Amino acid sequence: MLYAFAPCGFTCVLLPTAACRQTSSPENVLNKVQANEEEERLNRELELTTKERNELTDRLLYVTGGSMSKSPYFRPNPFYENLKIKEKEVMSLLHNLDTKNIEHREKFQELKKEINFYRNLHSRLLMDQACMKKKLVTLKQESKELQRYLFELNPNAEDEQEKTSNLQTQQNVVSGTAGDME
Repeated sequence: MLYAFAPCGFTCVLLPTAACRQTSSPENVLNKVQANEEEERLNRELELTTKERNELTDRLLYVTGGSMSKSPYFRPNPFYENLKIKEKEVMSLLHNLDTKNIEHREKFQELKKEINFYRNLHSRLLMDQACMKKKLVTLKQESKELQRYLFELNPNAEDEQEKTSNLQTQQNVVSGTAGDME
């Protein structure tokens, strides 16, 4: 019989010894089959015990917040340490991305408000422009009507305006030639 101490407890394994070896016989074959079955059972039991130990270790790590390094049975695992470092980096990156996402959402909301403001302003300006065009058309029509009315009242006014402009032109020519003579 072989006794072994493991970190999780005491293990006892029964191994066949040299004294048990005999010549092949039906009884011996039966013992080999039983030994193989016993070996398989022990292997399954060992796997289950190892799995249970690993689960309990993980649970203990979770409960203690990862402070297992103070335990006398703790062996630092470089893969686990690298994984912890990568996790911290990823969590930091995730936090930064969340912060940036919040900032960008706020900016986006501000820009949407600004776009709506300018869109409304543009609509109002287009409406004002349309009103101004209508007023301009109305004023032009009123101006033409006023000119017609004035022309109807004084048809000779146009002739007099021509005469007056001709006289002014002649005076400018005369004064311009007089200024040249001096």
